[in-house]
Amino acid sequence: MRHLTIGFIMIIAVQLSYAQSFPSIDKKYISVTGSSEVIVVPDQIELEIILQEYNWVSNGKRDLSSIESEFFDILEKNNIDNKMLVLSNSDYSWYYYWWSCRNDTYKQKSFKIKLSSSTDFLSLVNDLNIKGVKSIRISDSSHKDLQKLRKEVKISAMRAAKEKALYLLESIDEKLGQVISVEEVPEVSNYHWGRNLNMVSNVSVSHDPQSDDIEHVASIMLRYEIKVKFEIE
Repeated sequence: MRHLTIGFIMIIAVQLSYAQSFPSIDKKYISVTGSSEVIVVPDQIELEIILQEYNWVSNGKRDLSSIESEFFDILEKNNIDNKMLVLSNSDYSWYYYWWSCRNDTYKQKSFKIKLSSSTDFLSLVNDLNIKGVKSIRISDSSHKDLQKLRKEVKISAMRAAKEKALYLLESIDEKLGQVISVEEVPEVSNYHWGRNLNMVSNVSVSHDPQSDDIEHVASIMLRYEIKVKFEIE
């Protein structure tokens, strides 16, 4: 009989331990998603510019060196240091340039240039609207405070999730408890924002463009979502 009693006590102890390790799945909780966004005007952009030879009306082909000379004059006019100019020769562009110079009727060169807020972007693009410039594109854009802004947007998304949980529970006379879990929704590539874009979020972070932002360049949209699970007291 004594052995049976000891065995019974041990079974109860094991069951209690198991119950403590695995909380009841019947515990009430609320799961919400908070989102936040900010629109940032870039203060750093990189342009890729391709120069190409072409035929004059009466003087035959205009060579690449002549086009380059005019191109450098335009940069100087816009107060752009030639040190900021890089020949795109670190990837396939270099092979393309070499092959085109060797075989094509019209030779071409590809340059990349980093612009700061001191450059009048629109004026530069207008000045580069010459026949020898085959194409201009923005290859990259950024902002010096981008990392800081990302952090602020994520914090705002977290706060938005808590606020949402609070007012939803208040509507049914329930109280918000402790956080059970937090999950950051995988980031969709942040993209350049146009004026026609219409997005809705439950909170927005304002970013007042300063004088060091570059005008006439598409803005960068930062948007993040956070999923949070709270206990219901």
